[in-house]
Amino acid sequence: MIYIQPLVIALLVAFVTTKTAVAHENLQSYDRINFQVSAVEEVENDTLVVVMYSELSGQKPSTIADEVNRNIGWAVDLAKKNSATKVQTLNYRQDPIYKNQRISGWRIRQSIRLESTEAASLSALIGEMQGRLSVASLRYTVSPTSRNKVERRLIAEALNRFKNRGEQIKVEFERTGYRIVNIDVITSGQSSAPIRMRAATMMEDSAVAAPSIEPGVQTVSVQVTGTIELEVPR
Repeated sequence: MIYIQPLVIALLVAFVTTKTAVAHENLQSYDRINFQVSAVEEVENDTLVVVMYSELSGQKPSTIADEVNRNIGWAVDLAKKNSATKVQTLNYRQDPIYKNQRISGWRIRQSIRLESTEAASLSALIGEMQGRLSVASLRYTVSPTSRNKVERRLIAEALNRFKNRGEQIKVEFERTGYRIVNIDVITSGQSSAPIRMRAATMMEDSAVAAPSIEPGVQTVSVQVTGTIELEVPR
């Protein structure tokens, strides 16, 4: 009588099980289908974001830095009086100005970022600040709260389309069922309308006209890409 140790038996069973699983996996791979579906919705931009700056040049860094700091401090204090506006100071730069390969002066610049869902109020604030600051950029976007609501709705819609497409493929191939092997959900958004600004001439000690802005819309989309495996006929 031949005696086989339990450890050897266990290894043999594991080997056979692994080979069977691999063979089954290879067989199933012939019935895998990749496809993609999407859901899209246009959303009105509801948040205005503006970057403004103070920039001065001169020979004495301390003098121009003091004025830039005063301008930014004034703008921050002014923005804080508007409860609907979020304000944040940004990068501070001090760069040398060269003439004939020698430093002839200095340029100092600092920026602030303003954000608000009340465009009319922020637009008026921009006009007031333009007496001492310049506009670097002005854009509309969708607030995180609004975007999350839209994305949740689109994800549900896209996943439902994915399931329906899987059912359609199953029927076309005359199979009794399918399973999802993997799935990826990707969200994206792109502005579809630039902001138009009305030019205004800055004059000392005079009010600057508020910029004319158009909020436009943003296209929010959700793409679902995945692989299904059709049930093999028996």
